[in-house]
Amino acid sequence: MEYLNDINDSLNSYNESGLRYVNLFEHPELFYGTVYNEKDYLDFTKFPTPVIEEVNNFSADAITQMSSYHNSGCGVRLRFSTDSTRLIFKVKLKRRWSTLKIVNWGSFAFDVYGIEEDKYSHRTVFAPNNALDTFAESILVPENGKLCIFLPNFNSIEELYMGIDSESCFERLDYPAENRTPVLFFGSATAQGASASHSGNSYPNIVSKLLDRDIVNLSCSAACIATKSMSQHIGKMECDAIVIDYNLTATEFDELDNISGFYAELRKYFPDKRIILMTCANFNNLDTCDKIDEKITNIYQSAVDNGEDTWLVNQRDLFKDEDPDLICVDSSHYTDCSMYKVARKICDILEK
Repeated sequence: MEYLNDINDSLNSYNESGLRYVNLFEHPELFYGTVYNEKDYLDFTKFPTPVIEEVNNFSADAITQMSSYHNSGCGVRLRFSTDSTRLIFKVKLKRRWSTLKIVNWGSFAFDVYGIEEDKYSHRTVFAPNNALDTFAESILVPENGKLCIFLPNFNSIEELYMGIDSESCFERLDYPAENRTPVLFFGSATAQGASASHSGNSYPNIVSKLLDRDIVNLSCSAACIATKSMSQHIGKMECDAIVIDYNLTATEFDELDNISGFYAELRKYFPDKRIILMTCANFNNLDTCDKIDEKITNIYQSAVDNGEDTWLVNQRDLFKDEDPDLICVDSSHYTDCSMYKVARKICDILEK
């Protein structure tokens, strides 16, 4: 990796002769998981203004998290095929500092996978050190030229260029036709990717890899709150299924009561879609979680009794035979193995 003062700086560590640089912000067709991808210019914004403004009625933490992460790269993938033998990425990020409980490869990383048919092979991951936001990195291209790069889960990208061999080309790499309608994820910090060791290992991203399908991840740490404007926003989106990991965000129980109405609103928009509810991913503050889990479970049971295509992932039951010290880095933010286990459970439900 080479650090830059300006993204247009010439490189000392890499040979740029014979390269041409492409401004990837001018190629939104190469990116999956963006909400406003109908625009001619790439936009990572996840929420419209009414949603952002409504969050301002809640806690200071929610306001801060929404401001920091409403346009993060979480869940977004750069997918393309190229006949270039090498690539050089030049990147300018918004934030310079690491995120609490997450290594830089988990929060700031570009996580690179080669694709062979529907199998993902991890090739490399790159992220800057703290206090640095502008850098260049070179990667080798797999023989078949097919790449999927998961973008930073807890940072925003301000500029992004890709250098390719001058005579080479690149093109969009589609998902299989049956997997192009995305699964939508809505949750807090763990669903955003805390504390995965690299960005491709958040459980929504693992679901995308395991099923080789598109996703949209609307998770935004403490700012994903069951508001009226949020349900309206989600209701306008095309999706194949919805996963709601809404739990520890709702620390105020009057706020938690909103989840019943939130679920009911989503059902109006998506009467026949599969909706997966998740209980708390917490193995310490159990009294609070018991109350939240009871609420979530009651919503699930009522939906099932009503004949709705609704499923429940009880996260404490999922890990009941495991050492809590190995499940999370603290009391609730999953390690990679736990992320995989949650993702595998969601995949099992989606494939039923």
